[in-house]
Amino acid sequence: MTYELVVGDPRTVARVINMAHRFQCRATRVDSHSTDAVTKAHFEFAGTEAQLSRLRAQIDRIVQFEKIFVS
Repeated sequence: MTYELVVGDPRTVARVINMAHRFQCRATRVDSHSTDAVTKAHFEFAGTEAQLSRLRAQIDRIVQFEKIFVS
């Protein structure tokens, strides 16, 4: 599974990696770039379909929460 992420807080990248470990997914690739205002990251994860589905749902919740919080 690949996932593109654009957030305001660079710590979100670490949260996503820790969450992947918690759901027993492997982060096979992580590329991240931050500026003062935004952090862009590209993730590639490996795991079972159920694990990846749970991970994607949680990442989506984090991103949605951050959008609400920033607005």
